[in-house]
Amino acid sequence: MAHVRCLWCWLSMLWAVCLLLTLIPSSSEAAIYHHSGKCKNKDKLFKVGQTFTNGCDKCYCHEMGFTCFTPMKPTSWPKKCMRIPVDCGYRIVYRENPEKECRAYSWIG
Repeated sequence: MAHVRCLWCWLSMLWAVCLLLTLIPSSSEAAIYHHSGKCKNKDKLFKVGQTFTNGCDKCYCHEMGFTCFTPMKPTSWPKKCMRIPVDCGYRIVYRENPEKECRAYSWIG
């Protein structure tokens, strides 16, 4: 019985990771962190399967606590591009055409 419960925990965490990866904008990457215990944020309790935001972090509740994804910061990009801050992250755009996005070479969390 304990093995079945543990397997369920791992499957629900894997599902949480897959779900939240779809919530992350494609122009950024994310760092992942986990909190054990009750799924609680700002004195509000959440149920298993619910999601919430904590600042810019996107969080998912599961049976063992909650897992959050933090937006990462780009650290290098082509010289013809520049980094501009947006609500909860950054965009890398061409200097001469800020409407068009560039691709960052590296990110840190």
